[in-house]
Amino acid sequence: MKYCMDIQYSCETNFEGTCMLLDLNDASTIVEWWAVYPQRHGPLLADWAHRRPEHRNAIMEARRRITADPLKRRLLEEARNVRHLDAHLPAPLTHDEQAAGEVSRATAE
Repeated sequence: MKYCMDIQYSCETNFEGTCMLLDLNDASTIVEWWAVYPQRHGPLLADWAHRRPEHRNAIMEARRRITADPLKRRLLEEARNVRHLDAHLPAPLTHDEQAAGEVSRATAE
């Protein structure tokens, strides 16, 4: 099953939109997408790897590439530090939760 998302990003400095295609079957696009916002996209990928077994191999390959690249490994470590500092904050809804209309406990309270 081919699953791609067309994702639009805005650059905060000049507000020019940047378009990216995330193909969950392609480790290269997963790595590029992860690098845009690692502290948020890392947990999303972990969730997708768990809930979407058909994409697990590509996600695991992307993780391998991230840890093998010294620059991306540094981004990973920084993202983990930020997530640790923000651990007490409620997590925003994932894209899947938003699409399904699910509500987390944090937003329901």
